[in-house]
Amino acid sequence: MKKLVSSSPTESDQVSSLGKALRELYRTARHIYHSDPYAAARLARIADQTEYFLQTWPEEQWPTSLHGVQPMPSRHVLLTWTANAKRDAVAFSLLPESAWSYAQWRQITTTLLAALAPFS
Repeated sequence: MKKLVSSSPTESDQVSSLGKALRELYRTARHIYHSDPYAAARLARIADQTEYFLQTWPEEQWPTSLHGVQPMPSRHVLLTWTANAKRDAVAFSLLPESAWSYAQWRQITTTLLAALAPFS
């Protein structure tokens, strides 16, 4: 007898997919350098996607610890870091490339990676 396969994903499947998406965003953000074309716009887009995935994560399934050792930052904290990185990246993406400095790129990247690191 054939098993019926549900077409709707379960919440655990959704959480797994969200975790994988956030991990992939972390890997992508790590490889954007200040001298890359459209670096600020690319970081802003990654921050936007991160914000979406964090908001989509079911609240009742939010992890309580990182790998069972350290407490997991709250969703609010990660969303705040992501929003700050997004705001700054958008602001710099509107300026000419010559206005984008290494220090500014480093600050935005560090904030964004800090929000994504728990999922790496």
